[in-house]
Amino acid sequence: MIEKLLKKTFVFLLILSVISCKSKDEKITAETLYLKAFEILKDKDYLTASEAFEKIDDEFPFTKWSIKGQTMAMYANYRLNEFEKVIQLADDFTKLHPTSEYVPYALYMKGLSYYNKIPSIDRAQDFTHEASLAFRELIAKFGDNEYIADAKEKIIFIDEHLAGSKMSIARYQIDAQNYVGAIKNLNEVISRYHNTNQVPEANYRLIEIYFRIGMKEQASEIINILKKNNPDNYWTRESLKFASKPKKSSKIKIF
Repeated sequence: MIEKLLKKTFVFLLILSVISCKSKDEKITAETLYLKAFEILKDKDYLTASEAFEKIDDEFPFTKWSIKGQTMAMYANYRLNEFEKVIQLADDFTKLHPTSEYVPYALYMKGLSYYNKIPSIDRAQDFTHEASLAFRELIAKFGDNEYIADAKEKIIFIDEHLAGSKMSIARYQIDAQNYVGAIKNLNEVISRYHNTNQVPEANYRLIEIYFRIGMKEQASEIINILKKNNPDNYWTRESLKFASKPKKSSKIKIF
């Protein structure tokens, strides 16, 4: 452990000495600093690499190598699981270089960082919403780049997760007989997250509520929607227990 720490210190001090002790025979450039930092990154010394990449911007601001260095600092910090640092670096980058070719990468890394902070469905979903916003901004502004496919895949999971969180709240509200709040959350699942697997259950829970409060006509309408859109779904079959049974004829048959 001590030996590894000494190695990191030595490498970083070496970079600093290269910067401060510029000789006449060797001209230190942003490119040479970038290449040195990249070598450290390849050795998987992500902490030292991050510091080395960020140092380029201090010495050679707004050069193409300092810009590349900022993106690599994002990557190094991501590998260190320093997600808050990545988010900050990404935000700073997009503000300072809004027209850079690396903006899609910054948005992608921001989205990934929030994505790695997504909590369970019974917790507040602030990070989940932020991940969704970052990925959707990436897709809306830069629809043709190498990060789009993965961003779209992650949005599918995010929507499913957010819908699941809404369902969790709605179930609790039903148990607490807070039907107004439950209806609001269930309708949001159906309208906002209509492509998720949570929609059939959301419809079923609405049927359950309407049946409890005596709104049987509304319940029947939703049963018909379930039968039409999800004929073989478990929640459709469950909803049939709320369906009105046909009345038996009172006419006397004469033989």
